[in-house]
Amino acid sequence: MTEVALRSAREPRDVARDRRDYYRWLDTEKSVEFGSTFEDRETGEVHSYAHWAPTALEAQQQFELDLPGYSKNHMIRKRLAEVLEQRVLPLGVNVKYVSKVIERLRRARWSGAVGYSLAKGKTVVYWDEKAGLSRLCPDDAREESQRLSRKVLDPLEACQAAGDTLHYAVFTTPNVAAGRLRSEMASIMARFRRLILKARYADGSPVFPEIKGALCVLEAPLGSQREWNVHVNVILVAGPNGINYQKLRNRWHWNVEIQQLAQGPGVVKGALCELIKYAVAATVAKSAEKATAGNGGGGSEEKRLPPPPMLDWTGSELLEWLRAMRGFRRTRTYGCLFKIKKPEREDLGQIVWLGRIDHDGGRYRVTSALIDSIPEDNSHTLSGVAAYVAMLRGLALPGLKGASTIGADIPRDVLHTLDEKLILP
Repeated sequence: MTEVALRSAREPRDVARDRRDYYRWLDTEKSVEFGSTFEDRETGEVHSYAHWAPTALEAQQQFELDLPGYSKNHMIRKRLAEVLEQRVLPLGVNVKYVSKVIERLRRARWSGAVGYSLAKGKTVVYWDEKAGLSRLCPDDAREESQRLSRKVLDPLEACQAAGDTLHYAVFTTPNVAAGRLRSEMASIMARFRRLILKARYADGSPVFPEIKGALCVLEAPLGSQREWNVHVNVILVAGPNGINYQKLRNRWHWNVEIQQLAQGPGVVKGALCELIKYAVAATVAKSAEKATAGNGGGGSEEKRLPPPPMLDWTGSELLEWLRAMRGFRRTRTYGCLFKIKKPEREDLGQIVWLGRIDHDGGRYRVTSALIDSIPEDNSHTLSGVAAYVAMLRGLALPGLKGASTIGADIPRDVLHTLDEKLILP
């Protein structure tokens, strides 16, 4: 009994993951069998996998549009792992932790299953393995940002709809030298809470009674002078009359950039995208667009060095950043945004698994077993999807949803285009 209990406590995650991967593989293999069908668990209708051939091709084409971004992030993970191995490991500090990070970066997102959600009508991809490092993997960072956005977007929009005002702000302090990153990270978060959220006059009344809540995300990239640029991106929830910006700046003492968010579709979501930039997404993949900028003095156009991207950091700089970020809560909520209930996980319903996405060492490729299995009809000079569509419409199998009408809404020119894409080497 003890052995069973220990096994159930130790193995469920891996066992469950392997089981899911196995059944996805079975479904993908089943989709290529001639005449194979599946039942829609919601409606009880019987579908032919062939009915989803055009959808599979559309999914493949859509993913191909996104593949350059996936490939770029894969390259970033690979390069970052190399940099950590070459520059940080020789320092002999936190070797076990750094080695684990390197391994996770190297093993992440090499392959996955591509499917179609019947309930949501959209294509989904399930990666066989992720890094699980939202501070170091750009893909993980993007997904973490999306999760946080889903959590706070509705409450923020609800506040705005109820008459409250939203304000986007960046609170900064002077850059700090090497060795002081972690202490400055803790200091700036405590300073914000003490001077802005909890500040009170001598009589006990709040300094900023109009501020009802805040969402804070800390960033700490390396500055152009190789000092740590620690700052906090914030969305403040305030009453209808807004915030006294001058009093806010005076209270903070250091620089504060702040503006009120307008009302309208997508405004809050756009602010969240800017707010929830994770440090690596903004640092590892940083472009050189900001290589030249004014020095902030009287409109001067004098050039300055751009901040170095993470891949150009020294071993000691990388190590300090990793140690400072480990276990540090960079995203925090206060007031009316504190302990917001997590949104329910999106129910994708039944998923029809149609193919795979794999990295071949150079780039990602999307393949569909269903598409690859479509037979060629030499007697009618048809190939690919067109041949399958013609065959199934001719069969008109009774009780098989979509068998007699498949392809009816696909223009003839599109079918020709699909054929051309299928026969290309």
